[in-house]
Amino acid sequence: MTMQKIQAFLREDQKAALKKIAARTGQKQSDLIRQGVDLVIDRADSEKADWRKATDAVFGIWKDRTDLDEIAREFREADKRRLPSVYRGR
Repeated sequence: MTMQKIQAFLREDQKAALKKIAARTGQKQSDLIRQGVDLVIDRADSEKADWRKATDAVFGIWKDRTDLDEIAREFREADKRRLPSVYRGR
């Protein structure tokens, strides 16, 4: 695996904590930073997967509903009562 160099700025408290963890664990600071980047990537990937799972689970959930027009009409009427200035003259 090829490594690529990047530069990042850390706050003083982050740098101090990283240095303490490296000393306590015997790991290099750069290894700890790579582990942190991996955690962020894994979390982002899992959030994306959760979103997709949720979307798949609800896909087609209302396909057999026959009252959608009525529900939409009720929403519009409630909005007209709640926001009369928006619906003035309609």
